[in-house]
This record gives sequence, structure tokens and C-alpha cells, in this order.
Amino acid sequence: MRPIYLISKTPYDGVIHIPILTISFLAPSIDFSQYEGVILTSKQAVLALENYKFDWNQLQCICVSEGTATLAREVGAVDVEVGDGYGESIPSVLNSKKREGKWLYLRPKVVASDWIEVAREYGYDINEVIGYETTCNPEANNFHLSQEGVLIFTSPSTIRCFIQNHSILPSHKVVVIGLTTQKALPCGIVSYLSPTMSVESAVTLARQIASENVNSSPF
Repeated sequence: MRPIYLISKTPYDGVIHIPILTISFLAPSIDFSQYEGVILTSKQAVLALENYKFDWNQLQCICVSEGTATLAREVGAVDVEVGDGYGESIPSVLNSKKREGKWLYLRPKVVASDWIEVAREYGYDINEVIGYETTCNPEANNFHLSQEGVLIFTSPSTIRCFIQNHSILPSHKVVVIGLTTQKALPCGIVSYLSPTMSVESAVTLARQIASENVNSSPF
């Protein structure tokens, strides 16, 4: 069976974790009282909000995915709407119930989607605040990988950091968690797309590939 490498910020049971990313929380000053709700596009955004004493979890929350929503609920969020895993779904979530008022988007320093421009074209008042920064973890630079490994990439930033010091070999099998991540792969890299945008789903697919029992075709 091929070894499986999860190239991500956080580990997952049963696979080899390469901690390719480091998250720095910036804790800018935020007046939460002026917002009707908060838009969360990652679990890191939820963790960034935990640095504030204000009861932000009483605000309306729009989460990009069920994974982010689950963490938001775990820390007390009570009014949660969920997108389909892609930032492009957020304007539709806003429109679904004609959400009004001013919204906070606590975002990373670098973003992979321009959904916010679409939301503003719909007339939504969204204030962007940079709450955290993702950087490459130098401790992962010298990590040894098998030439027969299955590589799971969970975001465009994981690919960017990985290829700075490692190569994706023709003998590797590559699994990506979503289309945005897939598009970030170097030209010519063949990959398998996870059925749903979750680490659990990506790991399940990687295990099928590692056992050479995968039925789906790579893209």
C-alpha cells in the first residue's frame, strides 16, 4: 500500500501529516457592535475570532463549508448558514434570505477567490479585515517523501509552499480537496478530485488510490 501524505495545516488520523503551513493571528482592533454578521471562509477565521472577548458568536454567521460551520457551532455560534465549500457560493447564501446590514469578512492576508466583488455588486456592505496570515513552515522543508506516495493538497497555499522545496513526481498520486486547489497545481500534474470538500473525503479517496482500487478517473 502506498504511503499517504496529508499536506495541510492540521493532521488527520491514519495518514502522514506534513505541517506545510504556519498560521499567524494578527488580532486587529474590531468593533463587532457595528456588524449584523460575520463571514468565515476557513477554520482559521473561527480561531482568529476566539482571540476577541466580544460575543461575536451571537452574530449571524455565514461559513464557506460545513467543516468551518461545525467549528463555529462548537465555539457557540447559533445562527449559521453554510455555503458549498467554495467562496463563490457566499453571495448566493447572502441572497437566500436577503441578508442586510454591515458584514465583517475576517480574511487571510492572501485570498484565493474574488467572491466579495460579486457580493458588493449585489449591494452588500462588507468590511474586510485581515485577521490572520498563512506562511510556509520551514520545518517541513526537509521532509522525506516516498516516490510512490499519495499526496493530498488541501488549499492553493499548501501547493505553493510544497513546491518551493519538494517536487511532485510522475510516480506520485495527487488528491486535491476542491477545484480551486486543483487549479493551483503546476501545469501537467494529473490529480484526483475529492468527492466533497472535506479532509475526510479526500483521505477516503487517497486510501482507495493507495490500495489501487479507485474507480474514478483523474482530471
